[in-house]
Amino acid sequence: MADPSPPREVLRRTRGICNTCLEDVPAEVVITEGVARLEKHCPEHGTSVQLLSRAPDYWREVDRFYFQVNSERYTQRDYLLRLTESCNLDCPICLAKANTEETEDLDLTGIEPLLKEKRHIKLDFMAAEPTVRKDLVDWVKKAKDAGHLTALHTNGLRIADLSFARRMKEAGFDEVFLQFDGFDEEANRILRGRPLLDIKLQALRNLREVGLATSLIVVIGGGINEDQVGEVFRFAMRPENDHIREVFYLGLRILGSLRDGLKRKGHDFAESSLMPDETLDMLEAQVPGIRREDVRVFNKLYFSLLSTFRVKKCLYVQHYLVLRDGKGGFVPFSDLVNLPSLERVAERFASQVREHPRRAKIRFLTDLGLHSANLKMAPVLQEFVRLQLLLRVGMNLEKVSPHMVLLGFITACDPYNFDAQVAVNCGKGEVSADGGFVEAGAVANVLRERRFDRTARTPGALHPGQEAPPPEAAPADAPAKLRRKPGRPRKKPQA
Repeated sequence: MADPSPPREVLRRTRGICNTCLEDVPAEVVITEGVARLEKHCPEHGTSVQLLSRAPDYWREVDRFYFQVNSERYTQRDYLLRLTESCNLDCPICLAKANTEETEDLDLTGIEPLLKEKRHIKLDFMAAEPTVRKDLVDWVKKAKDAGHLTALHTNGLRIADLSFARRMKEAGFDEVFLQFDGFDEEANRILRGRPLLDIKLQALRNLREVGLATSLIVVIGGGINEDQVGEVFRFAMRPENDHIREVFYLGLRILGSLRDGLKRKGHDFAESSLMPDETLDMLEAQVPGIRREDVRVFNKLYFSLLSTFRVKKCLYVQHYLVLRDGKGGFVPFSDLVNLPSLERVAERFASQVREHPRRAKIRFLTDLGLHSANLKMAPVLQEFVRLQLLLRVGMNLEKVSPHMVLLGFITACDPYNFDAQVAVNCGKGEVSADGGFVEAGAVANVLRERRFDRTARTPGALHPGQEAPPPEAAPADAPAKLRRKPGRPRKKPQA
């Protein structure tokens, strides 16, 4: 007699993307065989599975709580500006598939209405490498003059020049997100195509010299640089690195050049792709004092604050907070507060916010303050309150206390992990030359992969005379406000 099928607990029914044809398909978030996973059902290519977590009890609760307190649809306040598809590196894992498509640079005159119509938004200057644009400084200044926050996302090659780092500071950037995948040069060769450690370290010294708050974006590939999760954390805690206010562990995803390589059998990173929950496992294993149970409660507080301040943020972005001890070590948030009592505060908020939103939000903020006020928290209480308020006015690492380090466990949405109910609250909109204006970066990523599938272009080999394919519609299930809006006519590329 055949063994019975393992029990399946369906947490949610949603929509996903078929790994093969990239069509919109029905999907379920389930717990089965001791894991939480996303199962997608394509009528042509069958069922495909994306692991979400090997800690099903954790995922069940986080998933439930997130959707319980984030039932509304909030206004987008953060936009990625894909300035150029050119780059001074050729990374085998490039999400943007840089130096491949004949996509013109983004005509930034098209963002002027965005600068004028929106109030105090955040603009992320990125993709593929924004520092190769000669007009970068001009547009940062325009964004700052319009009252917006600005962030530079960079591989750091040009920041390794101190004079260039000073120009970025003088231009008005509030913060810098630096690719920093660890200290293993062999891993750098695999992920980035060349050794980069000396350049990255010089870039970090320069960012400290000019006073630019920094977030480390640490791409982790399974079996490639897993051991660097703890190494980078300990590096960030050093007293001389107090300009590092955030460490984001980004699980390797199947997009751009990486996905192109899989299709062409040029390399196989499929087994190296990770979800945020897996990087949390690694940090917990490599850094005593970081506990998944504490991260679970912290994210209930975090999701509640997002709801209170009406901030869009993806379920696939989870956080924790530690404080520097001034000696190269750290104090976890759980050592400063009574987390069980704060969890009760969060659960009370979740039970009341739909029926009595205003009352629930006022009580939550009041209770959060009362339960955070103790002798251990006293030295940093004011800084903790300011950190909360940054969620309301726009997260700006320059305003985060150098005593604090935010930890993030994040991913980029690709066809494998795309969940329509998660994508609705994507915390990043996107503006690009080939895709126009898209309210959710998760949707933009899928649309870009569909365009890539219609071309024969390979990384590093442009095909003169070919035009970029026309923009297409968002996945069928995407709400109307997430669908792409036409972009402005494109001009010739900037040098």
